[in-house]
Amino acid sequence: MSLAPDLLTAVVRSGKRIVAHSEVRIPLDQAEGKWDGALAAFGAYLRTAGVTLKGVPVSVALTTRWCQLAMIPWSDALLHQDSAQRFQQAQFVGIYGDAARAWSIVCDDAPYGQPRLACAIERDFLQGLQDVARECGHPCVAIESVLSITWRAIASSHPQAFALVEPGRLVLAAAANGRIHAVQAQALRGPWESELPQAWQRWTLRAPELGEIAQVALVSLDERPALHALPDYFETVKLPPAPAPGYAAVAMMRC
Repeated sequence: MSLAPDLLTAVVRSGKRIVAHSEVRIPLDQAEGKWDGALAAFGAYLRTAGVTLKGVPVSVALTTRWCQLAMIPWSDALLHQDSAQRFQQAQFVGIYGDAARAWSIVCDDAPYGQPRLACAIERDFLQGLQDVARECGHPCVAIESVLSITWRAIASSHPQAFALVEPGRLVLAAAANGRIHAVQAQALRGPWESELPQAWQRWTLRAPELGEIAQVALVSLDERPALHALPDYFETVKLPPAPAPGYAAVAMMRC
């Protein structure tokens, strides 16, 4: 299942097989981007699914609008759970302000001494998703950022960088040795095909080491096609068969 301000998508799977006629698309009217309506739709869908799906594990993919991202620098504080939580929260507060004190944060498992990719979800939203799933009789096995789902889908091709386009959102990521080691997210205020080259150029100016990357994989979850051609260094990626339509078609961290 996937959740975004404008859309809930869901599909039922049996192993790796999508159950025929199980795909659901529910438009949402959340112009301000709040998660309340998505949480209500999530509960409504699970209740509508009824007893036939009771007990089926649920995985949720969330738009990066509701999963804030950051690279956490290495610190010995990360070696212990309590100090790691305090250190991670301090990093997010430094980037996003005091609102981050109400977020639940998880990191990927990077090697000793290396920065870690972290994902933060508003604590009430995370708890709401878990509570609704439990009340409807479903174990909630994963709540993930769509970024890590995208990365898992394309990692086998070993891209040095990739761009993830969502409706109203753009995420740039650089990768090496099987891990994301840099990330940049922003809102889109115009057509994504116009803003993407400019965003990549600004990022490489701030981080000159990224300027050596010759090819950027492009994953677009925006159903609106590009209106004009992109520079040659962007290469559209054809994803493997999707576990669910829309956002869930394509996060590494589990909350």
